[in-house]
Amino acid sequence: MKNRGLVLLFCFCASVTLFAQDFSLKYGKISDDELKMTVYQKDTTAAAVVIYDDGYTAYDIVSGRFQLYTDYKKKIKILKQEGVDEANITIPYYYRNSLEREMVSGIEATVYNLEGGKVVKTKMDRKYIFDEEVSNRYRRVKFSVPGVKAGSVVEIKFRKSTGLVYSIDSWGIQGDIPVIRSSYEVKIPEYFQYNIETKGYEDIKVVETPENQQFSISDGSGTPAIVTCTSRNLKFTAQDVPAMKDENFVWCVNDYLASVRFELKATNFPYEFYKPYSQTWENLEKTLRDETDFGLNMKISNPFKDETKVLLASVTDDKEKIERVYSFIKSRISWNEKYSFYGNQYKDAIKERTGNNGQINMILLSMLRDAQIKAYPVLISRRSQGRLPYTFPSLDQLNTFVVAAETADGKVYYMDGSAVHGGLNMLPVDLMVDRGRIFDIGHTEKWADLTNMSKNQEIFIINTKLDADGSLKGTLNTAYSFQNAYAYKKRFLAAKDSAEFIEKLQESNHITIDSCKILGKEPMSSVVKEQVVFTKNYEVAGGFIYLNPMVFAHLAENQFTQTDRKLPIEFNYPTTYLVNCNIILPDNYQVVEVPKSMKLVLNDNCKCVYFIQQDGNKLSLSYRFDMNQTIFPFTDYNAIKEFYGQLVTKNQEMVVLKKI
Repeated sequence: MKNRGLVLLFCFCASVTLFAQDFSLKYGKISDDELKMTVYQKDTTAAAVVIYDDGYTAYDIVSGRFQLYTDYKKKIKILKQEGVDEANITIPYYYRNSLEREMVSGIEATVYNLEGGKVVKTKMDRKYIFDEEVSNRYRRVKFSVPGVKAGSVVEIKFRKSTGLVYSIDSWGIQGDIPVIRSSYEVKIPEYFQYNIETKGYEDIKVVETPENQQFSISDGSGTPAIVTCTSRNLKFTAQDVPAMKDENFVWCVNDYLASVRFELKATNFPYEFYKPYSQTWENLEKTLRDETDFGLNMKISNPFKDETKVLLASVTDDKEKIERVYSFIKSRISWNEKYSFYGNQYKDAIKERTGNNGQINMILLSMLRDAQIKAYPVLISRRSQGRLPYTFPSLDQLNTFVVAAETADGKVYYMDGSAVHGGLNMLPVDLMVDRGRIFDIGHTEKWADLTNMSKNQEIFIINTKLDADGSLKGTLNTAYSFQNAYAYKKRFLAAKDSAEFIEKLQESNHITIDSCKILGKEPMSSVVKEQVVFTKNYEVAGGFIYLNPMVFAHLAENQFTQTDRKLPIEFNYPTTYLVNCNIILPDNYQVVEVPKSMKLVLNDNCKCVYFIQQDGNKLSLSYRFDMNQTIFPFTDYNAIKEFYGQLVTKNQEMVVLKKI
C-alpha cells in the first residue's frame, strides 16, 4: 500500500480574522491585510506563514470504474527573504507504469505583490513546471513560482487523481512554518472501509456526518444507471498551528507532526464478499518473502564460498566466525554511502568492490549462513526517516535493514554494511532504532531494540602535578568503548591527518600536547585507547590559583534551555562517563576551598556521583555519570533541564588554592 503525503488542505470558509487582520480563505481573493502584513504576531520569527491549506478528496466513477481524486489549494504569505523557498513546490506522485499511477493536473500558481500601492498579479507560466523520476515507483512534479519576494502572497492549486482507489493519502497539517487555517474534507463511500488516525500534539477538530451519494454508471445501452450509497463525510480542521521546528534530542521531527492517516480496512461491494485489506506485519513479511526481490536476494548462495572455507578453516567459536566474516566483507566491499532495502544488483557490488548497505548485507547474510551461523535481517526505518509503526505497516515505511547473527549460546550481534568505523554491535547512530522488525520465522519475539546493544563508555584516568606557576602537567589515559569508540574513529578519520586531529584536541581542551598515542583505530575495534602527555596552564592571581579538579569538563553547557517542550527527549544511546583524577599540589599552597561531594539522581536509569577528597598534598576526584535510558517523555523535560543544569554547575566548580 502506498504511503503518500502532502501538506495542502481544503476549506469552504470565506475569511478569518487574526489580531484585527482580515485574511481571505477563498481561492483567488487577496485581502489588503495579507499584502501589507510584515510579521506574524503569533510567531514573529516566522519567515513565511500559511494562510490557508485546504483539500477535498472524493470518489467518482469514470468509464465504469472508481476513481479517487483530491483537489489542493494553498495560500502562503512570504514575510522575509529566507521564506522565498516556500514558493518552491514539489508534488510527489506514484508511478509504476501507465496503468498503475497517479496523475497531477490543473496546476495553477499565482503571485501577488504590492508595488507602488497597486496589486500586481502574476500567473506562473507552464514552462516553469518540470516532471522527473525519483525511483522505479515514484515521480515528482517540481516548480518554482517566479517573482516571489518578501511581501509576496502566493496561491497554488492542483488536482491529484488515480484509478488506484484503495489508498487515501496521509494528510499533513503541520510543517516548518506556521499555519493559520488548515482544513481537509474527505467523502468515502460505504464500499470502502477505513481506519482513520490523527497524530501529533495539536488540536485537530473532526466532524463526521453520513451523507447520501449518487454515482452514474453506464450499462453500455446509453442510459446511465444511478446508484445511491451512504458515504462518510469527514472534515478535519486545525487553527493557528505552530511551526514544528527541529529541536535538540529529537531523532525525526516528522514522527510528531500533526497529521491524519488513512488505512484501508476492507471493501464491501454489492454482490461481492467482504474483503479485508488491513495489513499486518505477518502479512507484509509473507509478501516480502514470497513476492519481492527481498525474499529472492535472501536465498543467494555465498559468492565467497572458497574464501569462507579458508577464512574459517580452524575456527570453532561462533563469535570468532561472525567477526572474521564481517571483517572480510568490510575489507572486500566498501560502502558507497548509500542505503537500500532490497539489496538488488549485489553482483555489481562484488565486481566494483563498492556498494550500498543493502547489497553488502545480503552478501553478509549468505556468508554467515554458509558458515552455519544463524543469521537474519532486522527490518528498520532509519531514525532520520521516522519510526516503524507497530500497526498499519507498509512496504514504503521500510528503507533498510541490518544483519543479526546468533551464537549457539543465544547471544545476538548486529552488523551493517555502512558501519565503516565499528565491529560487532557498533552501528551508525541513524540505524540505532528502538523498533526493528525481526525477519525470521523461528522468532517468537518479533521486535528488536537497537538502542542498547553494547556497553558504551568513556573512561578517563588523569594523573597530574600542579606547579606553583599554575602549570598542570601530567598524563591522560582514555578508553572509548563501542559507540563512543565509533564516534572517536569517525572524528579521527574526518581530520586531514593526525596532526590536524591533535591540533583540534589541543584547542578544544585548552592544553598543550607533548605526546599522543592512539590505539584501536582499526575498523573492527570496539575500544580506542588514547594516551596523552599534556600541559594545562591556570592563571596565578593575587596569590590564588583556581583549579578545576575535573581538568577536562564532561559538560560545558546545558543544552536544555527552552522554557517548555512538547516533544519527547531522545538521546543517541546509553552511555557511562568515568573520571578518576589525581592531582599533586604544590608545597607552598594550601587548599582553602573544595567543591562538595554530591550525588545527583534523575531516576533509576540516570544519575551522577561526584566525590572529591584531599589527602595531604594530593587531591583525588572520582566522577561517574550513567545515562542508561535513551527516550524520555516530554513530561520529564523540566526534571532533565534541572538535572543537566546542576551537572554543568558541578563541572565548573573550582578548587581554590592560596599561596602560603
